[in-house]
Amino acid sequence: MKSEIDKELYLRIRGVLIGGAYGDAMGMPTEFWTQEHINLRFPKGIEELLPSQADDFFGRTMSAGEITDDTINTMMIAKMIIENHGIINTESYINQLIKWKNESKVAALVCGPSTLKALEAIERGVSVEETGKLGTTNGAAMKISPIGIISDYRDMDSLINNVSMICKPSHNTSIAIQGASIVAGIVSYVVSGGNDIEKIWNLAEEITGRALSRGFQIPSASIVQRMKLAKKMIRNCTMPEALKNLYEVIGTGVETIETIPSILAIIELSGGDPMISAKLCASIGGDTDTIGAIATGICGGMNPNFNDSLIKDLERTNNLNFDELSNELYLLSPSWKNNYR
Repeated sequence: MKSEIDKELYLRIRGVLIGGAYGDAMGMPTEFWTQEHINLRFPKGIEELLPSQADDFFGRTMSAGEITDDTINTMMIAKMIIENHGIINTESYINQLIKWKNESKVAALVCGPSTLKALEAIERGVSVEETGKLGTTNGAAMKISPIGIISDYRDMDSLINNVSMICKPSHNTSIAIQGASIVAGIVSYVVSGGNDIEKIWNLAEEITGRALSRGFQIPSASIVQRMKLAKKMIRNCTMPEALKNLYEVIGTGVETIETIPSILAIIELSGGDPMISAKLCASIGGDTDTIGAIATGICGGMNPNFNDSLIKDLERTNNLNFDELSNELYLLSPSWKNNYR
């Protein structure tokens, strides 16, 4: 039987997983739409889980509440960690990913550009030492939350090492590793009980400095400067103005340099509330499902109180079991291990 401390840890881990799936599914119908198009079609914003629309950017036909590659990849990482008893096995994850790419009916429509190119190169026999050297998109950050759950943000070098192992095949660039490390570090922080939004901004900046030298060095704008600008541009203005500033100035596309600052801004704008976060992300435009999955997953760890009917809808639609997965990851969490040393 779990103690009160253990129960809270379990609920936060579960909240990260549920929030990630919820934000992903909320953002699915508007993925790659412009903010203007979303505002025109949904003047009040996205308020509920919707199916893909007739003018879906990818021409998909998906059900309300259906997840995309963000959650699919996250679940693959989680299962790889569990199957290997907390040890990161990159080859095991790659094999799962290739199998999914080749067998899933929707993989071609939802698989990110960096990941798809890397997998095709791996299948041609290119070494994983080379396949990720141009991956700068958010495909690493979107799936990294399980690494945050089993890592400790207070042992930053170890956390970044864990992230780098996942990034190597498809996103082995400094900017992608920085972005994914920020997400993993914040997930670790909120799972351990942290909920100070100013601390989240500061932690992101600290992690960036530690991860700066990792991976191939691709020319990029400073993610720290972009985060500082994002923070400045959402304060002292209305919510519509803040979302417009993020979309037009910071960016909400697939590149890590845009995604991460916008995610941190959404966490602040939502006050760490996953229900608000998911709605904001679905309405912001651009890579709505990925921004939604990451921001709402983090908010889910901060405030893991989801409606039972929502959880059941997500599980039924996507054949997921949040309780089972959360229990297995909970036993691999450093916070749980520290309680029993």
